[in-house]
Amino acid sequence: MALLLRACLCLFAVLVFVDGSETKLIVREDEDAILPCSLGAADISSRVFDWKKDGRVEVFIYDDGRYYGKGLSGQHEQFRGRVFHFPEQLKGGNASIVIRKSKPADSGTYACIFPHEQPERRAHVELIVGASPRPIITANETSDGMLLLCEVNSASPEPVLEWRNSSGNILPAEKPQVSEKNGSYSVVLQTTVTKSGRYRCVSTQQKIHHQVYTETHVNVHEGAAPKPVIAVKETKDGLLLQCEVYSASPKPEVVFRDSSGNILAAEPQVTERGGSYDVILETTVTKSGDYQCVATQKEINHQRSTETRVNVPSGDSTPWIVLVGVLVVVLVFVAVGAVGAVWFHIKKKKTLKKKYEETTATGA
Repeated sequence: MALLLRACLCLFAVLVFVDGSETKLIVREDEDAILPCSLGAADISSRVFDWKKDGRVEVFIYDDGRYYGKGLSGQHEQFRGRVFHFPEQLKGGNASIVIRKSKPADSGTYACIFPHEQPERRAHVELIVGASPRPIITANETSDGMLLLCEVNSASPEPVLEWRNSSGNILPAEKPQVSEKNGSYSVVLQTTVTKSGRYRCVSTQQKIHHQVYTETHVNVHEGAAPKPVIAVKETKDGLLLQCEVYSASPKPEVVFRDSSGNILAAEPQVTERGGSYDVILETTVTKSGDYQCVATQKEINHQRSTETRVNVPSGDSTPWIVLVGVLVVVLVFVAVGAVGAVWFHIKKKKTLKKKYEETTATGA
């Protein structure tokens, strides 16, 4: 097996001569990538050849028996301990290297350079490291149907996602959400379906001729109750909570619950039209807190709820009004009494003065 592998490597390597040519190499993530380069049949064991990525990143250099990790330094940390050459094939002109456990960040254009040859000799290899994880599907029921979410994480190169129905037709979907990190892509694609059936999320990476999909079956209840709507009205007795559920089939059971989960007393108003039900439920609360309206359809194992928080005005304002009224009356009486006392004092003073004047006049 080792002999066969060496023979294949030699055959592959001599196909890429250092003459300015370029080849494309596609491998999967975690596979070893062999980047081929050859100077023909010439003995290169005492020569210099240099491998660079994207024109500037130092991948590997060989100089007359010395190389990175053995007498030479300067190798980029991304490739440290991962890149090796084939010493036993140097005499046959093989300057190929192998990158162990390739990863998407290794993708790029590599140059194999013989800088001391006249003229300088070089060849290029485009490496594509493909990461192709299987799509992940999640389904969430909404008032409009079933929301299908497809996620592909850490893929390289960037995949194109599509939703397809059981007939293979492409479904309309929202614009995909794409994020990139270190050459890996994460993509999210969502669509809403209104019919039960099998649906497939397909991930295609055209650049590496790869396609993978995940399939799921969903049950969409066409008569499933929509999310309840809650209205709040202030009354003299507290706050009136009104819950409305429309066009539900089968008939839903609608209840109000407090923050402890206790069902509140209420009598539903139910109307039916063509097999669909409208339900209105009212209850009055006298305490502030969180309240929930829950609509349950046991026949189809469906439940929806809406929660609201209310603040009930505290206490009755009547005692305060009475108290203020009493205070006003008291203040009026005090004011009237004070005015009367002043008037009486002035009148008395005038009377005494008049008697004094009369007495004086008589004595004279």
